[in-house]
Amino acid sequence: MSYASLREVKWEHRVQRLGFICFVGIAVAAAFGLLGDRARIVANTSGIYLLLLVIFRIAGRRTLAETSTFDLVLLLIIGETTQQAMVGSDDDSIMSAAIAILSLVSLDMTITYLRKASPAFDHLLEGRSILLIHEGKIREAALDAHSLDLEDLKEAARLSHGLTDMEDVRQATLERDGKISIVPWRRKKA
Repeated sequence: MSYASLREVKWEHRVQRLGFICFVGIAVAAAFGLLGDRARIVANTSGIYLLLLVIFRIAGRRTLAETSTFDLVLLLIIGETTQQAMVGSDDDSIMSAAIAILSLVSLDMTITYLRKASPAFDHLLEGRSILLIHEGKIREAALDAHSLDLEDLKEAARLSHGLTDMEDVRQATLERDGKISIVPWRRKKA
């Protein structure tokens, strides 16, 4: 397997920063009406994006076990926006969809940068990992608070380490992405 060189990584990072500046520039220009009557599109797109983030954050982690909140929201809205552009009857629908998608990507990239810059902001959006089993002791309150049960823990133990007995689990954690990670007890070989 070959990996990207440091030079390629730096070049890609520069392209991403330039793209971010362009995306934000287009979204801001549209928001201020410089691209016609599209300020409404930017406002509606941003509002729906933030609303869905809040809804999925409140709904809990187990609903998003395989996808981050940001990925899911972005895919849902871009899919719908693109669909409207494809079946729209007027020529303006493609330009409107492009501005909506650029607004979404700009907002997503901005939130990503803010999450990276501020741990407090990151914890507000994504939460923290939750200890479900600590030193072999199940934390029932943590399970109840996140609508989990012993079967969820058993399944995670089987899938990750092939463990069938919960006594073999030293620690279980509900990760920020909704997955349950398992740490088994270390057994001395006889």
